[in-house]
Amino acid sequence: MVVEADAQTMTKSFELGRAVFATAMVALGAQCLIRINAVPALEPVHSTTGLPVIGWITGVVLIAAAIATMLRPAASYGAAVLAAMLLLWDALLHAPALAAAPTNGGEWTGAAESRPLLIGRICFGISMLGFGALHLIYISYVAFVIPSWIPAHVFFAYATGVAHVAAGLGILSGVLARLAALCTAAMFGSWFLILHVPRVVAHAQSADEWTSMPIALAMCGSALLIASSLEPAPPATAPEGVA
Repeated sequence: MVVEADAQTMTKSFELGRAVFATAMVALGAQCLIRINAVPALEPVHSTTGLPVIGWITGVVLIAAAIATMLRPAASYGAAVLAAMLLLWDALLHAPALAAAPTNGGEWTGAAESRPLLIGRICFGISMLGFGALHLIYISYVAFVIPSWIPAHVFFAYATGVAHVAAGLGILSGVLARLAALCTAAMFGSWFLILHVPRVVAHAQSADEWTSMPIALAMCGSALLIASSLEPAPPATAPEGVA
């Protein structure tokens, strides 16, 4: 009975993470189709040539692949397409941009956001360390975007930076890795609700805000998927009649 309960918990964590991640990808794809443009920051296409075509292709692929991940027969294909697209963004778009402007914090943030969405544990852990470093380097900006009703902005800005680093170290080292992933999911999920949704409402015309909101949701889903992959395997049971 305990083994069955653990398996059910793992399945629920995986299914929730997959649904949350797919929803975020559909939201990003819908934004591309509505704006007829590439995903701001996450898909750093700086040339204006062909942007409508890029927007349509990106939107259709993101939505179709995200829906496929929720359908059992096509789930692996949808996940592979999403991973390939995000990897291409990192390799062909973010890498050259970072090489040209290595001190640009915005480029580092976009690259760090693409990497953990690949749902790789190592990529996710490394990106958490990167997020932590960026939070501490740009502490003034982080403190600025914290909602006004939350006190001690600078304290919480430092706290979130440290939390990112702790999560990255836990996930990479395997020490309390599942707890680190679950706490990361809770952190991004809470930011989606208390930070990004209100900012979208307040700045409805900002494409960057509309992009940041589903990215936070995708990070939450990614962390849940990482947590489900770190669930200890149930012990093997002996066949019936074997002592």
